[in-house]
Amino acid sequence: MYDVIVIGAGPAGLTSALYLKRANKTVLVLESKNYGGQIINANYIENYPGIEKITGFDFATNLYNQVLNLGAEIKFETVIKIEDDKTVITKDNKYKGKAIIIATGALKRKLNLKNEEEFIGKGISYCATCDGNFYKNKIVAVNGGGNTALEDAIYLSNIVSKVYLIHRRNEFRAENKYLEELKNNLM
Repeated sequence: MYDVIVIGAGPAGLTSALYLKRANKTVLVLESKNYGGQIINANYIENYPGIEKITGFDFATNLYNQVLNLGAEIKFETVIKIEDDKTVITKDNKYKGKAIIIATGALKRKLNLKNEEEFIGKGISYCATCDGNFYKNKIVAVNGGGNTALEDAIYLSNIVSKVYLIHRRNEFRAENKYLEELKNNLM
């Protein structure tokens, strides 16, 4: 039995494992794909305190190696379900833990454009605060009508020369505070 089972080996899961190992706990990290989560695809991270500039791959790899060196066990298995709040079932095994941390992250919504994968990090980005400075003084488009899309458009408006906001509906779903800021400052 492990003290803690962490589901997900992105930055949140690996950071959890790091602090748990520093607290002398036995830790198992389960990840279905690759370590690093979405950040592994970032060309550069320039907004992390204490690190001036690092690739997403290097950041994720450094964190992964740090957790391994502290003695956490990391297995690449797909979690199917959790039973009795203590047992994690994967396709191949069952693991018991005194506690379970679910750090599965989020999935980016793709546009389903032709050749979209080819242009990720080369014109297509999924994180305005992460990548906004790469588009300084350029014309950009933000796709969506919810809080994140409007917040990103407002953020980018201070960096880029022009922001197009593309939305498939006739009205935005974002909270009023974002709509008001958009109307008052950007339209």
